[in-house]
Amino acid sequence: MTSAEDAVAPEPAARGRQRLRRPGRSRAAYAFVLPLLAIFAAFYAWPALNTVLSSGFEWGLINPWRLTEPGSWEFVGLGNYSETLGSESFWNAVVNTTIWLVFFPLLVTGVSLIVSILIWFAGRGLAPLLFRTAFILPMTISLAAVGVIWGFIYNPDPDFGLLNAVVGALDLDFEIDWGPLHLQTGQWLSDLGSLDLGFTELRLTNLSLIAPAVWAFIGFGVITFTAGLTSVDQDLIDAARVDGARLRHVIRYVLIPQLRGSLVIVAVVSVIFALRTFDIVYVLTDGGPGSDTEVLALLLFKQAFVFLDEPDAGLATTVAVLLSLVLVAGAYPYLRRLLEGTPR
Repeated sequence: MTSAEDAVAPEPAARGRQRLRRPGRSRAAYAFVLPLLAIFAAFYAWPALNTVLSSGFEWGLINPWRLTEPGSWEFVGLGNYSETLGSESFWNAVVNTTIWLVFFPLLVTGVSLIVSILIWFAGRGLAPLLFRTAFILPMTISLAAVGVIWGFIYNPDPDFGLLNAVVGALDLDFEIDWGPLHLQTGQWLSDLGSLDLGFTELRLTNLSLIAPAVWAFIGFGVITFTAGLTSVDQDLIDAARVDGARLRHVIRYVLIPQLRGSLVIVAVVSVIFALRTFDIVYVLTDGGPGSDTEVLALLLFKQAFVFLDEPDAGLATTVAVLLSLVLVAGAYPYLRRLLEGTPR
C-alpha cells in the first residue's frame, strides 16, 4: 500500500493550471477580455454580419440596407453571387488581381530578402544605416502620394516623364513581338503590352502599377528580415565557413532556413496587400485603359459608389464577401503559425 509520503507531487505546470482555474482568476481574465470582445463585436463582427446578409438583397447606397429593416429591400438570395460570378468584368478583375498576387509577393519577398542580407553582411556603420533608411523611407509615404509621384515618372512626354527621358537618353527603346508576347516601351500606363495565354490575355500594364507598389512596400520586408537576421547565431556562420562553405551556401543552407518565420510573414502580408490593393491603381489609371488594370477592390468601389442611385451595392457587397474569403484563406498559414505559437 502506498503511503502519503510516496504520493507523487503535482508537477509545476499542473499546479499552474490549478491556480489559473480558480474562480477569482477566471473572473479577472474575463474582465480583461470582455472590453476587447465588445470592440471586436461592435467594429468587426456586426459590420461583417451586415455585409454578408446585405449581399442577399438588391439595394443602393442612397437607400442603404439595414439589418433592422430587412423587409424594405428586394431579397434575391444567391442571385447577386450568380450574377457576379457570371460577369465578365468580375473575371477580368480576377485576372488582374491574380497578376498582383503572383508578381507583388515574389518581388517584395525576393528583393527585400536580398537587400536585407547584403546590409547584414555589410555589418555596422554609416553606409548600412543609409541603405536601410533609403529602403524604409518610402513606407512613410501614402500609396496615393506614391501614385502621384510615379505618375510623373511614367509620363509619356520625355520632357516631363523621368523614365522616358532616361530610356531615350540611353537609347533603350524597344518593341518585342514574339508569339504570344507583345512588349513595348514608352506608353507605360496605357499600352505596355500583353501576354496571350490562350484562355485569357494578361495586360502587362499591371506590371507598371506593381513596380511603385513594390518600391513603397519593400521597407516592410527589409525591417522584417533584418529583425530575423539579428537572431541568427553567428557560430553557425563561422562553423559553415570553417567547413569551407561559400557565401551562396551560407545564405542558402544557414540564413534562409533561419528566416522561415520572417518569409512566411512577408509573403502572407504581401498577398493580403495584393488582394486589397486599390489606391495606387485608382490614382495611376483608375482601372484603365478600359478595364485593363481594374482589380477586385476597384471593381467593388465602382459598383458601390460611382452610381449611388443604382441598386448595385448588393453586388459590391458580394465582391467584398468573396474577397474576404480569399483574404482569410491567404492569411491562414500566418494565423496558424501564430496560434501554434511557433515563431522562428
